[in-house]
Amino acid sequence: MEKPKIYLHGSYIGTTGFNNHTRDFLRQLSKHTQVKVRNFTVGDSWAGYTLTPHDNEPYINDVDKSLLYKQILYNSHGKLENFTIYPDKSKEFFPDVNIVLSETNHHIFYEDYIGPKIAYNVWESTLQPETFFNQLLKYDEIWVPSKWQRECTINQGADPNKVKVVPEGVDIHTFFPEEVEKLESYNDGRFKFLLFGRWDYRKSTKEIIQTFLKTFSPEEPVDLIVSIDNMWGEEMDGYKTTEERLNAYGFIDPRIKIIHFPSREDYVKYLKTGHVFVSCARSEGWNLPLIEAMACGTPSIYSNCCAQLEFAEGKGFPVNIIGEKTANSNDYGRYVMSELPGNYYEPDFNHLSNVMRHVYENYDDCKEKSFEESIDLRNNFNWEKIGLIGYETIMNFHKKINSTEFNKNKKPNEFKVSYFEGPKVEIIGDVYKQHLIEFLDESDNIVYSTNISNNMWTSCGRKYYTKWKIRIDGEIIDEFDLTNKRVLISMESKSIGDTIAWAPYVVEFSKKHNCKVVFSTFHNSWFEGHENYKDIEFIKPGDLTNCDVVYRVGWMRSDDNKWDKFDCYPNYPNTQELQKTASDILGLEFKELNLGINFTPKNKPYMGKYVILAPESTAGCKEWTYDSWVLLSKLLKENGYTPVVLTSKKYNIKNVPNAYGKSLEEAMNILYHAEFMIGLSSGLSWINWALGKHTVMISGFTPKYHEFTTNITRIQNEHSCNSCWSNINFKFDSGNWNWCPIWEGTDKQHICQKSISPLTVFNLLPI
Repeated sequence: MEKPKIYLHGSYIGTTGFNNHTRDFLRQLSKHTQVKVRNFTVGDSWAGYTLTPHDNEPYINDVDKSLLYKQILYNSHGKLENFTIYPDKSKEFFPDVNIVLSETNHHIFYEDYIGPKIAYNVWESTLQPETFFNQLLKYDEIWVPSKWQRECTINQGADPNKVKVVPEGVDIHTFFPEEVEKLESYNDGRFKFLLFGRWDYRKSTKEIIQTFLKTFSPEEPVDLIVSIDNMWGEEMDGYKTTEERLNAYGFIDPRIKIIHFPSREDYVKYLKTGHVFVSCARSEGWNLPLIEAMACGTPSIYSNCCAQLEFAEGKGFPVNIIGEKTANSNDYGRYVMSELPGNYYEPDFNHLSNVMRHVYENYDDCKEKSFEESIDLRNNFNWEKIGLIGYETIMNFHKKINSTEFNKNKKPNEFKVSYFEGPKVEIIGDVYKQHLIEFLDESDNIVYSTNISNNMWTSCGRKYYTKWKIRIDGEIIDEFDLTNKRVLISMESKSIGDTIAWAPYVVEFSKKHNCKVVFSTFHNSWFEGHENYKDIEFIKPGDLTNCDVVYRVGWMRSDDNKWDKFDCYPNYPNTQELQKTASDILGLEFKELNLGINFTPKNKPYMGKYVILAPESTAGCKEWTYDSWVLLSKLLKENGYTPVVLTSKKYNIKNVPNAYGKSLEEAMNILYHAEFMIGLSSGLSWINWALGKHTVMISGFTPKYHEFTTNITRIQNEHSCNSCWSNINFKFDSGNWNWCPIWEGTDKQHICQKSISPLTVFNLLPI
């Protein structure tokens, strides 16, 4: 059986015990099989929107970066947002197994985890909240870190066959007995008890401090080092800081040394140089600080109960338990764990006092005992060994989900095929099975293939027309047919020229496939009501409509501003006729098409023979020099023609009429009655062509074949630099209208246009 691909959903980034456990576990698991992480973040906003936000985090190494695949942000509105953390150029990751860390609210999104699901659950009380637990029961398997939690989980109603013990571990390369330089505050010769955690009822923080103060007199050289800040501080009991809290509880004593949020480095130093680690919690889901202290060979005190016995039993210095007590408690001021069911275990704090005194008075013997015990603990709970346990458990699970017994009585899988900017296959059903999905073209070439399982989907990125065949597990289940289907064709460009060039192919597409075409452009009024477009339905860009298939026609580029050739076009669009861009996308035979636009002529606006000069273009790289237009106007006048400048902005040539700021309808009427138009590769030239009028086009930027070929005199200086638009070696900058890839910043910038002389243009005019 192939090694399963694992997708982990949970809190991978952060400094909590569970964050550290997750990273250490997955680093080891990734040595055995392929693992990706979908990190889960809670909050309305988070700094992780940047592409590589975690490079400076000391706990994130190169292995972590290879694992981190997606970031999921859960905001207060329940919306899930995915974005990439580190770029991954591989294909979309389709997991065989999902592992969901359900220590907070990840379990809520059960339906969001595609494929077989394992919930890794860490809990402290004997019962879990009903809604939380019922959600866990949906999972195919539940992992817990200890035999104690397994027993609690089964007692609450889980199937024993579904509950597996996969322990947590300890980083033995960081936590081991070692002589290290003492922190400055340690060089006073006093005996140090360590209390690391947070101020919390479950942690018995108050009772441990009380016991310390009762056990040791002020005259004895004994300190209690506390790191007990609580991020919920004021919300919990009204106190903002540890200092305020200790004062409020009467714990005013110079022997209590407060440390606020020590660094990872200092934390390790404290564990290795402190004399005794003390923990006497009412319950623990694992107790990572305890196992880390014990791995350092530091004598450690703990309550003799719950999950920590998985590694601590028979080791260290346990404190007796006198009974159970409800997990709901207001013993710590106003704070109540709302609706927390089940019980905690009540330690015997008098016994804690005796244990602390014993370890203090017999320290050398206790230290030697703890050193010996650390060897056994590190041998049995190192992450290398725990990672192997996890892998073996996953392999057993993978074998189970592929069995007939596992899939018995489950809803059979069905295949749903759709075509919306490319073909898509969705598998709906409960039977876990890997299916081979293949997307074939009309020549039976495999365009894309992948394996997915139930309740997953896949799609082919190709968005232009292809007569698709969908093959699943070797059988053709769907052949593409548009007859009587509703097809949305959306013109993505706001450009006048692009729209006029491409629109006729919408009509051709409708005829070829006998389908109902819904057409969306930014210039609908040019086509609605026109005889040639009478069978086409028009909608505004952005309007919603029910359609079976969608095609976009436009200039599509990838994130690096390169042509998105393989997804959106069969050929590079800038290397061929503009109209062929549309015929390629829509899978039509290319032929020049002019179906016209809506226009009703009015009275001739100028007397005599007049010629339109259209010197304006959005792109500065297409424009001719002002002096050239002036000289050409002079030559026209000398030969009996009236030049008229037609622009959307003032373009003053002395003694030449300026049709400035005209409406499109007025502009079209001016063009219609003109002898011809002299212009650039622009929208006005395409309007002139659509009206059936002759265009003299001055263009060095685009090649001769790019625009239309009928009713045109094309003027280009082929002895000069020209046609950079069609050169695929140049990355066109769509945001730079003065783009000139070779001569930018020199006196030759836009030489393709400058090198065309007014006399050359005049000599080629149709007069």
